Amino acid sequence: MTPESELMDTEKAPKLDKAAMMVKARRLVREVSELPTIPALVTRIVSMLDSQEADPDEIANLMLSEPVLTARIIRIVNSPLYRSSSEITSIKRALLYMGFRSMREIILASYFMNAFQGRQQAFSAKTFWIHSFSVGAVARRIAAMVKYPDLEKACLVAIVHDIGKVFMGHYLLDDYARMVAEISDTTCSTYQAEQDFFGTTHCEIGLCLAQSWNFPPAYCEVISHHHSCQMATEDPLLTAIVSLADFVCLLHSAGNGIAQPGQLGKSENHAWMVINQQPVKLPEQDFDSFMASLDKTFEEIDREVRHMLISMMSD
Repeated sequence: MTPESELMDTEKAPKLDKAAMMVKARRLVREVSELPTIPALVTRIVSMLDSQEADPDEIANLMLSEPVLTARIIRIVNSPLYRSSSEITSIKRALLYMGFRSMREIILASYFMNAFQGRQQAFSAKTFWIHSFSVGAVARRIAAMVKYPDLEKACLVAIVHDIGKVFMGHYLLDDYARMVAEISDTTCSTYQAEQDFFGTTHCEIGLCLAQSWNFPPAYCEVISHHHSCQMATEDPLLTAIVSLADFVCLLHSAGNGIAQPGQLGKSENHAWMVINQQPVKLPEQDFDSFMASLDKTFEEIDREVRHMLISMMSD
């Protein structure tokens, strides 16, 4: 199957009414009174990391005031995703190793994980995190292939691309569980089923959460458009990278039970077009060869992600 062979079918589908889905998403999020918020201290740390003139010692001392967050950051930095040459045991060294910008993104991803940890879900939390971190690892590989300038950003935005799902799986618990059960063993994607069941999707819900948590604009765009990347304008290449990484992981059932794959669609077609039009020419000039090249590394990625999550989910 190639993007070209699927394009005519996908273009017959009705256009998404993104505005109407956003209205529904905002209403659902507003109705939740106990929505997780980022603590003031974490917000202050993130703001300081926005300034290249901030004092690393001051930032490190503030980060040590959040022990759970600090422990998770140390685990992420020492994980196979980053492959530091020697073990990093101090938060200051982690900060200097990763840099301010990357640490800002790690904190946002880590807090997201912590905010929803232990909450009842309509799906397996372990499966969700395996999918999220697998998409992060594959996105990093794709970003390296096309020489995207910030590999850590590609990885971390991919990890949080499905934040809307944890909201829906927790706050719409029974209805979401019923939806997942009804589409099991069908060709209906989770994304399409969410539209049919709820009139909105995890993309719009995720955007509401990302905006309330002051995520960077590029993060908001990926979260909103990873299933409609033809609408991306802030960083179309980043959105394309995450869209294809998500598709790869779904084909390998890394999202089994919480992110059922559909057929190759308009978003993936557009993502491939964006990637294939980059100045860096890929060794694989057609979509099938490109996907096959990622297939070869997926077993290694899956093993690394599962090993990392064993320690990360032990808090």
